[in-house]
Amino acid sequence: MITKEYPPEIYGGAGVHVAELVSALRESIDVQVRAFGADRDEAGTRAYRTPAELASANPAIQTLGTDLAMVGDVAGADLVHSHTWYANFAGHIASQLHGIPHVLTAHSLEPLRPWKAEQLGGGYAVSSGIEKLAYENAAAIIAVSAGMRADILRSYPQVDPARVRVIHNGIDVERWRPVQNAAFLSSIGMDPSRPSVVFVGRITRQKGLPYLLRAAAQLPPEVQLVLCAGAPARPRSWRRYRKVCGFCSRPATGSSGLSGCCHGTSFRRFSPPPRRSSVLRCTNPSAL
Repeated sequence: MITKEYPPEIYGGAGVHVAELVSALRESIDVQVRAFGADRDEAGTRAYRTPAELASANPAIQTLGTDLAMVGDVAGADLVHSHTWYANFAGHIASQLHGIPHVLTAHSLEPLRPWKAEQLGGGYAVSSGIEKLAYENAAAIIAVSAGMRADILRSYPQVDPARVRVIHNGIDVERWRPVQNAAFLSSIGMDPSRPSVVFVGRITRQKGLPYLLRAAAQLPPEVQLVLCAGAPARPRSWRRYRKVCGFCSRPATGSSGLSGCCHGTSFRRFSPPPRRSSVLRCTNPSAL
């Protein structure tokens, strides 16, 4: 299993997916994890830092350097499984070097995130090219939703549709189950007696949060909007959303506005998450 994110270094849904997948697979097969970042003390898991020689390089090039460091340690595996473009290059090269199938899981697609050029410059062209190479040569592709499968086939028309299979994200029903905990909800600023609209996701552009915040101004005054959100990838993103959020939080005038609507909190504090019959939960588009 090759991944950028792995506990304790998780910042998005792909990392959560990989952590849960590895835990489930290890109940029946041997799974070795090759992850980015600091050393881990978990058996069967090895981490890789950015090569010192690439410390000042474009982030996309740093990623490729880390990928190449992983490839040799895939020797002996029957299959290599990569997640996101960050790990796709390692999966592709390991497949060729060791003569094993490469399976990848699609969590997002570079062609659908053109704003990354603002962050990576020419590195975005590199990440897009690597992803295209991996998708067109993978033995199999797992899409986490029907919408993702359609996006894959539209973005990469050279991919054989027969190689793309939908496997929805699983859930541990022992950990994530309905609970009633009014005291906890009150401690994070939620009024358990009021109906709620809850957003669960990262503060990042592709999640479409500004649309939700602007639409919130049209909710009835008694409805509270709660953002169960991970840390933003860029501070500027959070400032932008706080500005929109501040607009939404003005006292309602007639039907245009929302009073006391916005609370922000880390979704990692919810274990299990808040659940009430009066809660409407908004998931991010990539999960649909």
